[in-house]
Amino acid sequence: MNIETKRLVLRALEPEDAEFLAGVVNDPEVRDLLGAYELVFPVGPKAEAKWIASVSAREGEAHMTVTLRRGGRPIGILSVKDMDDRNASAHLSIVLERPSWDQGFGTEAVAGVLDFLFNRMNVHRVWLRVNERNVRAIRCYEKCGFSRDGILREDHFERGCWASSIIMSVLADEFRGRGR
Repeated sequence: MNIETKRLVLRALEPEDAEFLAGVVNDPEVRDLLGAYELVFPVGPKAEAKWIASVSAREGEAHMTVTLRRGGRPIGILSVKDMDDRNASAHLSIVLERPSWDQGFGTEAVAGVLDFLFNRMNVHRVWLRVNERNVRAIRCYEKCGFSRDGILREDHFERGCWASSIIMSVLADEFRGRGR
């Protein structure tokens, strides 16, 4: 099953996505904004194919390729993990290729997944961690109803110094009540 929005289709991550994914995470600007998720060394398609195989087998996780509805070209990856059935909670992360920034694709993909999680999966809370310098991502998350919960002080090392991440979350009622 896919998650579809006006301009996007989010489908299961497949082995053939390895080369695309390696290109995205090896882009220095993309990598720099990953913060605590930052990969230290460049990765190749073989390493990404191994990663895809390993995460595809994990229960309680969903890793999706964000593709354009028209043409099916991949533009990013969105993951939902740490699914907690007892507390109806999940952790979300998204990475888009740089050419797809500033076009609303991130907001559309996140909103589409939140709609699915809250209205089809009965999740109560979705949370994420974002690099404090990633203003573009923070703006996207706020548009989708996320609020700042706190800061993980100096939780990652970047550009020769310690930097912090912001923890954000959105509750089902907040997402549903945001004027949709």
